[in-house]
Amino acid sequence: MNRSHEIVTGALCLALLGAAFCAWSALGNEVNLCVTAGCSLYQDTTLAGISLWWLGAGAFAVLSFLALLGLAHWGRVLAALTLAGDVALLLVMALTAPCVSCLIVAIFFALTYASFRQAAAARGRSGKLGRSALVLVWGLLFIVNLGAVAKSQANVWAITDNAQDATVHMYFSPSCSSCREGIARLSGHVDVAFYPLAENDTDVYRVAHMLRRLNQGDSMAEALAHAQNVTAPGGLANWSLDMLWLRFHMLRNKSHVFLAGSHAVPFFEYRGLPSMLVKQGQNTGQRVPAGSSANMGAPAGGMTSGGAGAAATQRPQGGASDVLPLDPQIAGQCGGPVPCPE
Repeated sequence: MNRSHEIVTGALCLALLGAAFCAWSALGNEVNLCVTAGCSLYQDTTLAGISLWWLGAGAFAVLSFLALLGLAHWGRVLAALTLAGDVALLLVMALTAPCVSCLIVAIFFALTYASFRQAAAARGRSGKLGRSALVLVWGLLFIVNLGAVAKSQANVWAITDNAQDATVHMYFSPSCSSCREGIARLSGHVDVAFYPLAENDTDVYRVAHMLRRLNQGDSMAEALAHAQNVTAPGGLANWSLDMLWLRFHMLRNKSHVFLAGSHAVPFFEYRGLPSMLVKQGQNTGQRVPAGSSANMGAPAGGMTSGGAGAAATQRPQGGASDVLPLDPQIAGQCGGPVPCPE
């Protein structure tokens, strides 16, 4: 048999696996491989009315056919085109949200191209492989997307255990006077999950003390009040594994607030329609849509408040118990370059 028409075994196996994975995903696989929002974002994406999964399966099928015929040169050309298209998709995902399933397909495209490229070089005159700019660009974007996946898994951390059910999320610093007032008013009265962050080094030890008090049965307000006298110790206590892990959690919370566009605390996020709006509408005679309730569901990710807010007494429309005890206007906040006032 002419060596130029030998089956490109490696490319054939990789392309068949890629085609099978794309078809499996297009048909709705029952195994949830994706842990990011990218899968939901791109699962219904089409090109000329055709699902990207079926386009991928078709591309791999053609690559398999070329590998079976031993057409290494033409397989390399087509694999390069598919890899260039994958580079474009990786760029879009890097700017939006990564898709783990798409990254798996990206690996198949890259390996298939590498196999065809090696086979074409071996059957050519030089037999030598140089560096591929296309592979370098693909590798850079692939690493960026992997970093985005890892970052998405570093979730924010709540000091209370109601993070999954609470409709209101409050980010606070123990050294922030407005945060302390807000927690005093909200703790035990409103379904709120509390997320601590550190404005200074002492805040880390105050939060560690709060954790111990909460485990002993204190409320959030009581734990925060008892933590105000805590000071930062010196020595090796700063570098214990528990304290380093706590610092990472609080830094993640702080980065979440910064990425949301705020540099001050307290910072609130609402998952669904706040009950104060529903009940105010009922009390003022405004029409409320059927099915509305205090815990009305919202799309994944919820609705983020436009900024930070502090606790203040609100003038209720129909009684103090009918509204969330927060004034719509910002009554107090701290953060940024100016330390939180004591």
